[in-house]
Amino acid sequence: MNYNNALDLIGNTPCLKIDGVYVKQEFLNPSGSIKDRIAKYIVEKAEKSGKLKKGYTIVEATTGNTGIAFSMVAAIKGYNMLVVMPQGLSEEREEIIKSYGANIHFVKEGCVTCAVEVAKKLARKKGYFMPNQFSNPLNIEENEKLLGQEILKQVKNIEAFVAGVGTGGTLIGVGKAIKKKYPKAKLFAVEPDECPIISESGIGPLKLIPKHLICKKHKIEGIGDGFIPKIINDNKKLIDFVIRVKSEDAINETKRISREHGLLVGISSGANLLVARRLKLAYKNIVTVFPDTGSRYLSEHYFKT
Repeated sequence: MNYNNALDLIGNTPCLKIDGVYVKQEFLNPSGSIKDRIAKYIVEKAEKSGKLKKGYTIVEATTGNTGIAFSMVAAIKGYNMLVVMPQGLSEEREEIIKSYGANIHFVKEGCVTCAVEVAKKLARKKGYFMPNQFSNPLNIEENEKLLGQEILKQVKNIEAFVAGVGTGGTLIGVGKAIKKKYPKAKLFAVEPDECPIISESGIGPLKLIPKHLICKKHKIEGIGDGFIPKIINDNKKLIDFVIRVKSEDAINETKRISREHGLLVGISSGANLLVARRLKLAYKNIVTVFPDTGSRYLSEHYFKT
């Protein structure tokens, strides 16, 4: 098969059976994360609809992976890219974004909602396009139509799907695909124990709870952003269980994955696999994902021990 550019390398990732769990290796996408999928999908849909034109600037709020993915896509397609992200994330994320020629606008540490508001304000200007990953239905659509279908081809008789909640796109999109084919399959949302926004608000109905009451700083970057994304709130009935994972446990599991399985993955991958392994006694054919590479966390002190 001939490939024209890095966009052709997105998707069709392998699914490995690790510790009895089927794990989709999404860190093997070209920019190193699952977010490459929605970046390509949303940009190409925007081009077709006329919302994104030559000379435009893409502006997006992110904790890192989505910003990296859109920066890669923007570089390939010739758009300007402005990433809005909180301070205090791993050094590698900032350097990778800059390496694609993108610019970064920082907001205060830990405030993803601040990043979203700044990005929305900038996107009102002429010549700007905001993908708006936290509420864009195309996020769900890509995960259901593409990633979800890949998983269904690779794994039969799925009984459970496990995914950490960042935007909720992977959990809900893939969950929809799986439940359409296997209605009895269960959907497990994973969130940091230090920031249990979803589990503390309850599945039905979800309601916003003041962040300062229940959300503390945690180390599972990419999930647990301190608010309930619209994608989750609009699709809460699909979620069967919400499982909390402590940062320390996720970090230890991530280290174990590297040292026992030779896969350098991010901390949310450790959280996902830890939950999936705990479910093995109750469910067969459990599926989860390794969302991103661990190479963008190596400067963090907890990876140096």
